[in-house]
Amino acid sequence: MSDTTGQNAKLQVFTATDEADFFRIFQFRYGVKVTQLGEDPPAADHGRKTLSDRLDQSAMQIYVADANKREIAAAVRLNTGLTDPSLAHLTQGFGVFREFGVESLSLSGQLIISPKWASSMAASLALCAVYKLARQHGSRFDFSQCSPSLVPLYQRLGYRRFRENFVDEELGYQVPMVLLTEDFSHLTRVNSPLVKIARNMTNPVITGNWFARNFPDYALAPVPAAMADEEFWHFLARKLNQPPTAGVPLLEGLDYAEAMAFIRAGSVLNCRQDVPILKAGQFGREMFVILSGEVRVLAGPEKSEVARLKRGDIFGELAYLSEAPRTADVVTTDETELLVLNQEIVQRIMVKMPAIAAKVLFNLSLILCERVGRSTRDLVSVTLPAASTGSQQAAPRKTAEG
Repeated sequence: MSDTTGQNAKLQVFTATDEADFFRIFQFRYGVKVTQLGEDPPAADHGRKTLSDRLDQSAMQIYVADANKREIAAAVRLNTGLTDPSLAHLTQGFGVFREFGVESLSLSGQLIISPKWASSMAASLALCAVYKLARQHGSRFDFSQCSPSLVPLYQRLGYRRFRENFVDEELGYQVPMVLLTEDFSHLTRVNSPLVKIARNMTNPVITGNWFARNFPDYALAPVPAAMADEEFWHFLARKLNQPPTAGVPLLEGLDYAEAMAFIRAGSVLNCRQDVPILKAGQFGREMFVILSGEVRVLAGPEKSEVARLKRGDIFGELAYLSEAPRTADVVTTDETELLVLNQEIVQRIMVKMPAIAAKVLFNLSLILCERVGRSTRDLVSVTLPAASTGSQQAAPRKTAEG
């Protein structure tokens, strides 16, 4: 996909209006999640090749497609006015936000992006449409959750974290986000494209001030996705206590411009102690670089600790390369910050900047070789003493028989 500009010119936003539209969206979800990404979500209907759940029954469905609606590039849903008793289990999780009334809350989700259109404006267009509809329906807080690779997109729009990340049995590692739809000051601070829409609406400051009082750590947290390149570079350097090219083996041999081209699309996650980041058996397309803190790698039926990784180390690289299920659990041992890099970053660079991609993949192969070598040495250190003991026991036996 080399002509992103040409693609964006063809895209339009639509709202599903009939059963045929809903069916196409549910089939699109299935095509991306199951057929293309190899996932097997419990809600998938393999007979009809659709993917939907009960929230779809009361949701508005937004999708982005070409002008003739022949090919869907992205889709998302929006549940507003969460007064339906069947949604009570969801609104309970919103905690203190409920003091504004559940009718002021909305929930956007199931953002699905076709890999073919990953570098286009499709996802951004879909979420801008969500914002318009949410405001029209009186939403003051729009809640969502996303995979780490989508955090920069949500942050650039103006979403912020409001509680700890978690591991979903179906979706894997998830980052809960909230958009204060009336917080014009924050939208301006992150240079959100939503500013153009919000400017023509009434934006009282009450929700922004309330969020700052009740969630000061999240309200004042830096927003890496909104930083200029040099600011982002210095931000990472402070975390690593050295330039990223010196502190991260994955970036060895790259100069500033090359390293920035690779890591700029990454997202930064803050995780508390004893938080599971990965779980064996789950699918994922992200690789993680430790900026600060430490993690434990747990494998096998007994979840034995097989490694500890620290600042500059990477994990998640096997699933990142092969799209195979995760082979181990990874849990933080203390407060940890991670740089998350998704598979699309390498794919884009392989097309646009193959020389940079070659350096990164070469570094990744060296890291994998070193880990294989270490595992082999550990295996040999365990088996050789046993073999040696066996030989010493066999000799007397032979003598006695002789």
